[in-house]
Amino acid sequence: MGVARKPGPSRIAAIGVVSSVVALLAGCGADKTALPQITPTEQQDAAGSVFAYRTAGELAVVRSAGTVRAPGSFGYSSAAVGFTRDGQFAFSVETSSKTLVALSVRDGSVSRTECDCTDAVAVRGAVVAWWREPGQIMTLDLSGTAPAAPEQDVVLPDSPSPLSGGSWDGARLVAATDDYVLLARVESRGLWWEKNHLYAIGADAILPLGRVPGIDAHLSAAAGPDGHTFVLAGTTARSATCGTGHVATIDATTNAVQELPALPGACSAAYSPRWGADGTITVATRKWADTAGAPSSVDRLQSAAQGWAPVGENPVVDMLPRAQESVVQVVAGDPTDMRDTPHGVLVVEKGGARTELAHQVVSLGAPAATNG
Repeated sequence: MGVARKPGPSRIAAIGVVSSVVALLAGCGADKTALPQITPTEQQDAAGSVFAYRTAGELAVVRSAGTVRAPGSFGYSSAAVGFTRDGQFAFSVETSSKTLVALSVRDGSVSRTECDCTDAVAVRGAVVAWWREPGQIMTLDLSGTAPAAPEQDVVLPDSPSPLSGGSWDGARLVAATDDYVLLARVESRGLWWEKNHLYAIGADAILPLGRVPGIDAHLSAAAGPDGHTFVLAGTTARSATCGTGHVATIDATTNAVQELPALPGACSAAYSPRWGADGTITVATRKWADTAGAPSSVDRLQSAAQGWAPVGENPVVDMLPRAQESVVQVVAGDPTDMRDTPHGVLVVEKGGARTELAHQVVSLGAPAATNG
């Protein structure tokens, strides 16, 4: 998964750089207890029926046995809820405290780990990873009791895209496959201006991919079904209040970029992409007029032959792919200020029945078998 753990000393070759895999050392502490392993039957049930949602102050997992919840201060983030590869844990990162909050699907136990990070990705089993400056990939097995530990020391090679007058301002892991973790290194001049330079980090090499046209600020990403391609969403800013949302795919092995059609709207933003097993790409979008106080409208769109099409009959903040004849969606409310985080009412439709589960919901997530 993304970051391969190897016994004993080894070395990772980069283009012009050599990085080393280090042994597990004591890292950030976590308050949690060991959990029994989930059975294959339970894992299949989880993949088919479990999903999670997040508000500004709560992470929740909905399952057949009921809903379990974890309080948190998730703030303005609109990032999707993550799930570990084995489907046992949902997780999200608090924006203010930079703390990883994880919630067990099986028994509802909560763990909180100070990660000093803004993003975390699932890499294998119940293991999640994040970036720690100045150059480490940290990992944590949510099913065990060992603390987080550095798994890989990384020295990033030069980006093939030259700096554009800014300076380096940190990095973060944004997506992972079995073969690579995708890292975004931020170039910034402060305030709203930023550019993202991408790197694909594998077990044997660090591949500097550089910048992707149109995807400068607020980059988010998701893994594709082939294990080496990612879908990217982001914005090219024209001013502090207006930009244009862009979506593209990138192949980590060839650095081939395919740009998807531009999003409609005078000002727009694209974020929280998903790439389903059936090849469908969906992305959350916002659009607004470049005038003071203009409201923004929200919808989730899917790639189509003629551009982009809504995923639902009505605008939604988020929607999961149909699973077991159920539709799970966050229905958008009235247009909001472009500076506010979009939110709505969580609705589940099944067999003609419509149930409202929660309000002020920002994002959704599901185990890999149902997430697309």
